[in-house]
Amino acid sequence: MITCSKPFHSIKTAPTYILLAASIVVLAGATGFASKQVPGSAKATVLVLDDCDSDNKNSTPPYGDAVSLLDSKGELVRLVTRGLAIGRNWSGCRAISVSEDGRFFVVCEDAVNQTSVYETSTGRKIWSLSGLFRSAVFAKGLVYALARDSVYAIDNTGTIVKHSRTGSGIDIAFDSSRNCLWIVGTNVKKCNLDLEILMKADPIRGGGGAFSVDINADGSIWVAAQYMRSRPPRDGSENGLLKISPEGRLLKTIEVEFSPQRVRADRSDGSVWTTGSILHRDYSRIGDVWPETLTELDALTNIGIRRYTRKYDSDGNLLVSLTDGGASIDLDPSDGSVWIAGKSSISHCSRTGANLATYTGVTGNQKWLAVVPCKNAG
Repeated sequence: MITCSKPFHSIKTAPTYILLAASIVVLAGATGFASKQVPGSAKATVLVLDDCDSDNKNSTPPYGDAVSLLDSKGELVRLVTRGLAIGRNWSGCRAISVSEDGRFFVVCEDAVNQTSVYETSTGRKIWSLSGLFRSAVFAKGLVYALARDSVYAIDNTGTIVKHSRTGSGIDIAFDSSRNCLWIVGTNVKKCNLDLEILMKADPIRGGGGAFSVDINADGSIWVAAQYMRSRPPRDGSENGLLKISPEGRLLKTIEVEFSPQRVRADRSDGSVWTTGSILHRDYSRIGDVWPETLTELDALTNIGIRRYTRKYDSDGNLLVSLTDGGASIDLDPSDGSVWIAGKSSISHCSRTGANLATYTGVTGNQKWLAVVPCKNAG
């Protein structure tokens, strides 16, 4: 359910089961998302959304999840805000996104069915909107938020100004060069900023789905697809990265042996980074005779999670392979470096995979990353 305190204009009539009622919190002094930039650090920084309160799995207060700001050296600049409520345990979605000028960020809090926009420099909440949104992205002064089967465009006061039932989706990305949105889930869709569907494709075989999408300079996209029904899959051979043309044609498939959670494209050369994991079972303790019961089998089986981070060129050739990450990744377009969230650390790596910095002040729970543009990094 999406709720709003003000009337809105819808491109399509909202379905009758979606009720729009009061639940906006708007703080005084809210400004437009596309406002003039202010000077800041010369280096990009990164926002870390950390699911650091395990109690949120049950959606019960008190809530303690937090957003922190790290500098390019992996050092804590400040705690931006806390008291958030994140419950999901997968990272493909844009649970946190930064505005185009870096001055604001949006967080989708699934544990309390709420999405909020904050000022990056102060952590001040600008507005909150009730509704179970999975992903959100800034585009042309609006926030485009993805719910179960719809997309909502929200202005800088928290008012829904556009709405369209686009079908199910998990992640959403904005192509600023072509003013269009890409939505992925059980299929792949491209919409204009009026939320009219321009193209729909179904390149994902085997009844699986796409968890993450990012955009290349030429308008094509990279998609992280998982074809297995188990999460994480026991056999990752049918998981992969898909390169899809602006018209929806499948251009390239890169098979990976793990469950890819997130992709980020480097628009300077068309390469792509991904991170993910796979459940690994070690049967080396079992001798020549197989255990007779499941209890005996479990006692002799070591179960763990293997984490991967990979970089491929535009043709699908492997460039970088790291045994870290698994949770989230984001790319700094100013230098092609990446931030990688692993089990209990955040790493900053060069475009060639060399470690530049590591921050260990995070929990072992799920995390999401969002790079803040250089001019507003501080």
